[in-house]
Amino acid sequence: MNNTFLTPEVVAKEALMVLTGNLVMADLVHRDYSDEFVSVGDTVSIRKPAKFVAKNFLGNTEAQDITEGSVSVKLDRFRDVTVAVTSKQMSLDIADFSAQVVEPAMQAIAQAIDEDILALAVSKAGFVKEGTKDASDLADIAAMAKHLDIAKAPIQNRSLVLHPEHKYRYALTENLSNVSYAGDNETLRDALLGRVYTLDTYMDQNAPDSAAGDPGTATAFTVTGNKGEAFVTVSDLEGTIAAGDGFILDGCFYRFTEGGEGKLSIDQKLMTDCDGAAATAVNAPNSVAFHRNAIALVSRNLALPMGASNAAYASAGGLGVRVVYDYDSATKTDKISFDVIYGVKDLDDNLICKLVG
Repeated sequence: MNNTFLTPEVVAKEALMVLTGNLVMADLVHRDYSDEFVSVGDTVSIRKPAKFVAKNFLGNTEAQDITEGSVSVKLDRFRDVTVAVTSKQMSLDIADFSAQVVEPAMQAIAQAIDEDILALAVSKAGFVKEGTKDASDLADIAAMAKHLDIAKAPIQNRSLVLHPEHKYRYALTENLSNVSYAGDNETLRDALLGRVYTLDTYMDQNAPDSAAGDPGTATAFTVTGNKGEAFVTVSDLEGTIAAGDGFILDGCFYRFTEGGEGKLSIDQKLMTDCDGAAATAVNAPNSVAFHRNAIALVSRNLALPMGASNAAYASAGGLGVRVVYDYDSATKTDKISFDVIYGVKDLDDNLICKLVG
């Protein structure tokens, strides 16, 4: 008999807690959330953070309107994990059920959200820094912080998110250890590494990179393909492509499953149609530095299925998770679906820096 305490409401709240606990990038960018219900592909308008000008006071004030501006964001990221569950699993208490089912499902969704934000940041970066051979003086990181200084990015809410390769390249130097922790030998503490050159420094395993043992050398190419297909035709190729290299298109990261040129298969279906679209080549580790107001994560509620009594939605802190219980009569199995809908949008490319190579 099913555990009556494992209701969709209970599982949704647990799923939301697990999701928020596994995110890195989503906590570092501007969030926009409202409780309106939307469908996949809907476009919503969000307000951009307000900006003001400090004017000289010469006897009379000059009132400024709160002109935040707005931008349209397409909610085209629909992430789903559906799992078959047994009556034995449903009889567990929430702690055990979370460990067996909820945590793995939400970790997968958290990974997808972080991947999407990082892919957008890498493809939209207004400043690019090629990694130098000598990392000991942290000149690469300083160059990105300098760019943000010149761009007049507020000092607070600046972040540097390092690819694991870059973490061990820079974070283990004596320089960064001393700057971050004043000699503390516990330099690496989970994702947070410390603060250096005005940047709160983190590590994210989802930062774009090539999975090839011998990556290609492509610096630019265009792709043509149809939405829903798992292959693209590569044109205008400058360099080479190896199986495991990747590319970013419309903020989505794809990986080639074969090398060469012409028609090549990729690891997932295209999100959009493309005809000779310029792609961002990924064949080396990428890290990003940015201000919170440079990127937005936009989330809305997914409507609960009509007539579905075994469904619930939980939201907090600008994110929401829908949980639906279902029974598949064809396979005679119970299923639980976890899903989220969101969009990502660059708000100010000049406040995004990329470290590559």
